[in-house]
Amino acid sequence: MKKLIIISLLICSVLDGWAGSRKDEEPVEPFDRGIGTSNTVFVPKGTISTGVNFSYTTIDLGQAADDPGYSMLFDLVNGLKGSMYSFGLAPHLSYFVADNVSLGARFDYDRSSLDLGNASFSLGDDLGFGVSDYHIVKHMYSGSLTMRYYVSIADSKRFAIFAEARATGAYGQSKVWNVEGGDKFGTYQTVMKGALTFVPGICIFAHDNVAVEVAIGILGINYNRTEQIRNQVEHSYMETSGANFKINPLSIEIGTSFYFYTGPHSKKARKNMKS
Repeated sequence: MKKLIIISLLICSVLDGWAGSRKDEEPVEPFDRGIGTSNTVFVPKGTISTGVNFSYTTIDLGQAADDPGYSMLFDLVNGLKGSMYSFGLAPHLSYFVADNVSLGARFDYDRSSLDLGNASFSLGDDLGFGVSDYHIVKHMYSGSLTMRYYVSIADSKRFAIFAEARATGAYGQSKVWNVEGGDKFGTYQTVMKGALTFVPGICIFAHDNVAVEVAIGILGINYNRTEQIRNQVEHSYMETSGANFKINPLSIEIGTSFYFYTGPHSKKARKNMKS
């Protein structure tokens, strides 16, 4: 009986001491990652940003006179001879209407060409076909209005992520033709496009006024209308619309931008760049 009383007194003593220590503890603050609460000015109001994205690609296949032609796709395509090139130019200009927030515009020009001298497609022992003297030329003009918001990474003035909303209108033309037996057959197309796109990216300042930017379009709502005339006789059109929520590796943009600070920040901006 005495042992039971002693054990009870010990338990009460421990509980009373634990309760007293809990009263002396400071209240615990809720866990907060601080997302969206940074007050770091990455690009100040009044800044003008401009730059250009440029791309050029050329491919030549089996151009030598004695070349039997390039083979690819596990020999499904044989005797491939031809050339292809693509060219892209995209200047842009924006003005920061508030700290870290800019409104701007950009213009894109893209041109591509394919000249296929010869190619044989084999889908089986008795199934195959070939093409020769086949040509494609396509060019596209587009203009966009943009709104971009920057968020500094760890309060850095050198690294930031950004989110850009882009409203785009585009117009393009393409020609596809081939020559058979001395006769030319072809299709002419005109294309009109409209799109609303979300473009996230990262901005890295290499200098006070020079930054490298990488962006990729991942979300978009688009509308396309294509009108087609074949052999100057047959006329048709196609309309498509939809929403795209997939990452397209071909939509990656890499470019250099230049930042010019105006007003009170023209001489003071980025004097103390942090890494």
